[in-house]
Amino acid sequence: MKRISAGLKLVGAVWLLSLALVAHGQVSGERPIRFVLPFGAGTSTDQLARLLAEVVASESKQAVVVENRPGAEGFIGAQAVATAPADGSVVLISSNSTHSLNPNLYRKLPYDAVRDFIPVRTLGQAALGVTVHADSPFRSIPELIAAARKDPGKMTFASATAVTRVAGEMFRQMAGVEMLNVPYKSNTESVNALIGREIDVIFVDPVQVAMHSKPGGRLRLLAVTGPERNVAMPDIPTVGEAGLAGYATTFWYGAWLPAGTPPAIVARVDALLAKAMESAPVQAFLRNGGIAPFALSGDKFATFQAEEIARVGKVLRAANIEPK
Repeated sequence: MKRISAGLKLVGAVWLLSLALVAHGQVSGERPIRFVLPFGAGTSTDQLARLLAEVVASESKQAVVVENRPGAEGFIGAQAVATAPADGSVVLISSNSTHSLNPNLYRKLPYDAVRDFIPVRTLGQAALGVTVHADSPFRSIPELIAAARKDPGKMTFASATAVTRVAGEMFRQMAGVEMLNVPYKSNTESVNALIGREIDVIFVDPVQVAMHSKPGGRLRLLAVTGPERNVAMPDIPTVGEAGLAGYATTFWYGAWLPAGTPPAIVARVDALLAKAMESAPVQAFLRNGGIAPFALSGDKFATFQAEEIARVGKVLRAANIEPK
């Protein structure tokens, strides 16, 4: 019995040592850390994740791989992390699409936004841009609304995530117009569809359309959806300023780990992300994209997410957007 007891103590000591080493990113030869995104490449979330991955890899001495798992308004990527090993090797980098909007848009989800995850840290907050083709006859929000009213149901808007879908649905409801929603697998696909004139308008993060909406570009940014102007694009009005009073919607980024991840590992991932967010490349990206600093972690993040789920539910019901 003494030998068995001593053996168990040895196993326990080895396990605790391994956990501590993993938590501090000091295990050589460990498999890469995976940053899983439920969105396509090229989005602002994707660009931010790749910058964070470089810093985290340098600090942790482990390879960090960014894995895009787009589709089904974030279901695929979120579910992949919800069922991943709870050992710190898989981190979800997402937005309120998967963790406050989807729970209000769908009666059944393949993941639970609260029970299946541990909120680690918020990573920023921004507004979307109401964007049309550069050759579009619409040069303002009032012109867009007038055209939609003239031909009910003819105007199309794209969506690829819950954030972009809700932005379009709220616009449609508040403007009192009929617009047809056309879903895409990723925001990159919806941007390309607009460039190809397959659709009339998109609600998408300005970072993603910035290269195309400069003078001489293929797209035109009419307004931003936030309550205030984007500091990186001060000449672009808000939707409210442009004529649709009371309209405002934003999105935020965050990082989650699978439920059951040990506290020591959660704390280490949080510390790595916090340091990465302060790095020069990430700060420049946020500044240039007009993404506001927004840092909550641990219990504060969990409380914020719960409040967001409740708040969003009220907003959607007020806009007559019912879960399906």
